Amino acid sequence: MPERLDDRLMTADIRSALARWHAAAVAAVQGERVFRDHSYVKENVFCFERGDRSLRLSLPPAGGRLRLVGLGKAALGMARGVRSRLEAAGRDVDDGLLIVRDAPTVADAQEPWDIVLGDHPYPGEASVRAAQRLLEFIGEPRAEDRFFVVLSGGASALCALPAPGVTLEEKRRRTLAVMASGASIAEINRIRQQLSAIKGGRLAAYFAPAQFATFAISDVPGDDPLVIGSAPTWSDTLARRGGRYVVIATLDDALEAAAHAARKEGVEVVQLGRCLDGSVEEEANRITQQVMEIEGRRERSSARRSCVIIAGGEPLVVLRGDGRGGRAQELALRLGRALASRQDASRTEVSGLVAGTDGSDGSTTAAGAFFDRSTIDRAHAAHFDVGRALESNDSGPVLQAIHDVFITGPTGTNVADILMVVIPGR
Repeated sequence: MPERLDDRLMTADIRSALARWHAAAVAAVQGERVFRDHSYVKENVFCFERGDRSLRLSLPPAGGRLRLVGLGKAALGMARGVRSRLEAAGRDVDDGLLIVRDAPTVADAQEPWDIVLGDHPYPGEASVRAAQRLLEFIGEPRAEDRFFVVLSGGASALCALPAPGVTLEEKRRRTLAVMASGASIAEINRIRQQLSAIKGGRLAAYFAPAQFATFAISDVPGDDPLVIGSAPTWSDTLARRGGRYVVIATLDDALEAAAHAARKEGVEVVQLGRCLDGSVEEEANRITQQVMEIEGRRERSSARRSCVIIAGGEPLVVLRGDGRGGRAQELALRLGRALASRQDASRTEVSGLVAGTDGSDGSTTAAGAFFDRSTIDRAHAAHFDVGRALESNDSGPVLQAIHDVFITGPTGTNVADILMVVIPGR
């Protein structure tokens, strides 16, 4: 167990704590662990139960096959979690196909499934080949077959099959135009569904007459099955017919885990929940105002314990340039600038972290970035024009040069971004 944080923290201590809490958040939504902790097999039925979220799928009778389809960044971990629970009951997956972003390891080759790489964050030829391979794998199911479908963020780009009459280039162009406009993920995925031969519930038809169930990790606001991964196995019609679908991990689970980890270290938590859904400019100003208000209250009350603000979501970015750095890094840099601009700021060394739970931010290898009130001064000392960098969506090189990028590597899950801001005790 980590040592209790001191009342007064140095920046290095804060960053170490932020990294620990981010790791706790990620662990709470990793597919392998979630299935291990919340599923079991009883009387030939696979059962998942987590709070009020539950699903049951009968395992195949004699002669039936138990097959697994995985789509998205978390597919491998989720597949391993399903298999571990089946093996504990003396069963196993007969075969499977996983479409993922990251190349498999030698150990992955020993599993009973094939792994196919798609393109990400934008669909490409590899994504189309992956979708075609998926339909070949499904083939002609039998009524006695059963399919586990494990779905997570990234599936929309990784597995793409344009609708008849739509070219891949047209699908990419129209999708990119919506993304560049600062549209929400729900709006983006609606366009993806309209342009797809397998999204919007269309993939579900290929499983007939077999039974299937979808286990999803959500990276979208509201955890709507009609939005997650552009809904390859879900539609209003399937919902009315009693389709089997459960969301096994959400941003709320990750935020609560981060808060729990901070409290265990003696830190006061201000939990804002899922609220990062505005533009990066708006969110930077709003969070900075929240910091100032908390500092003011704590100064008046002579509070000594450190405090952390925790929030999550996916702030919106309007693409104006072709720079490097995703929404997390852009928000971090904007927060650093907003904090530095407040002349009435107290003397506390406020520090924070914005990072994706999937380990990548945009097309970079960073999960996100740290920030504090010295971020902008350090950027200027390194001869960067911060305003110009933000205008061209080029926050990555700035943050990398001043050693503020946060790198975790692929985490095997994805439930959007987490923001944490620490206000040290006095």
